[in-house]
Amino acid sequence: MDRNLKNSILLFTILLITFSHCYSQTSHKEANLDSLFLKAQHSKAFNGNVLISQNGKIIYEKAFGQADASGTLALNKKYRFHIGSIAKEFNAVGIMMLKEQGKLKLDDPVSRFLPELPSWASKIKIIHLLQYTSGLPQIKWSEVNQDSDNMTELKKTESLDFEPGTKYDYNNNNVFLQRRIIEKITQLPFNVFVVKKLLRPIGIKDGLVDPDEKEKQFAKSFNNKGKQDVIKYNISGWTALNLEDFYKWSEAVNSFKLITKESTAEIFIPFSEGNQTGLGEGSVENGKVFSHIHDGAAFNYQALLISNPDFTIILMSNNKQNNLKAISDSIKSILEDKPYNEIKVPVRN
Repeated sequence: MDRNLKNSILLFTILLITFSHCYSQTSHKEANLDSLFLKAQHSKAFNGNVLISQNGKIIYEKAFGQADASGTLALNKKYRFHIGSIAKEFNAVGIMMLKEQGKLKLDDPVSRFLPELPSWASKIKIIHLLQYTSGLPQIKWSEVNQDSDNMTELKKTESLDFEPGTKYDYNNNNVFLQRRIIEKITQLPFNVFVVKKLLRPIGIKDGLVDPDEKEKQFAKSFNNKGKQDVIKYNISGWTALNLEDFYKWSEAVNSFKLITKESTAEIFIPFSEGNQTGLGEGSVENGKVFSHIHDGAAFNYQALLISNPDFTIILMSNNKQNNLKAISDSIKSILEDKPYNEIKVPVRN
C-alpha cells in the first residue's frame, strides 16, 4: 500500500477515535445534566432555564417547568427572567464607561452630579457607591413606590449611618444614586441608557428593563403555593434577560467589549475580602477574567452566574427555592466527571 495512503488512513483513524471519545464524553455529560434537571423539575426543586458552556462552547441550554403559575404554559429558551441584583452590573459598567470617557472620576463626590442632595453627598464618592460603603440608609421600601419617592426620602435624610468608606453595607440606595448620576451625565433615562449603550452594542436585542406582566415571553414568578407575584418596581432599572442574552452579557464582560480590562479589574476590587462590588465577586488575572460570580433574587425570581476560563453556568428560576448554589455545585461535578449530588426537595414554606 502506498505510504501516503497509509499515513492518511492512520490520521483519519486517530481523528475518528478522538471525535468518538469527545462525543461520548459530551453525550455522557448531557445525559447526567438531563437526569439532574429532570429529577429536580419533577420534585419541584427547580423551575427555570439553564445554560452551560465549557471551553468557550455552549454544551447545554434547556428550559424546565412552567412559565407562570397557571401550570399550562411551558417555559422555553426564549423566555426572559428577572435576574435580581445581577442587574446592578449594568449601572456599574455604565459608571466605568463614563469614567473611561472622562465624564467622571471614581473619587468625585456625589454632590458634583446631584447637588440637590443634603451636605452629606459631598462626603460620598462614586467609588463608595460601587463598593457599597457610602453610609447611606436602606431604602424605605414600604414608603417608596417610584424613583421620585426615594429621591424625596434621600433629600429628607439628615445624616448617614456611618462615615463613607469605613464600612460595608449592601444597600440599594448605592445602586439608585449610580443610576441617577448616569442619567445626569448622559441626559438619558437610565432604562434607555441600558438598552442603547449597553445591550444593543453587544447584540442583545430581547433584553427588557422593568417589564410588566403583559410582556410576552417574560416568565412570571410564583411561590410554592402556586400564587403568582404582582410585579412592582419601587425603584426603576431592573433588566430581564433570556439565556442567550445573559450569556452574551457574560461574554462581553469576559472579553472587555464595553469597558477595558483595567476598568473591569478595578470594578472587581471589593472594600474587603468576601464583600461584593457592582459586578458581584471576581477578579482579572493575567489579562483575563479569572472569576465572575454574581447571584440575584427579586420577588420569586432567582438567578446565578458563575464564569471562569473553563466554564460558564447560568441559572434562572421563576420559582425561588434558594438552591442554585447547590445546583451549580452538582453541575461543576458533572463537568469534571465526578460524582454529583441530586438536588434535594426543598422544605416547603
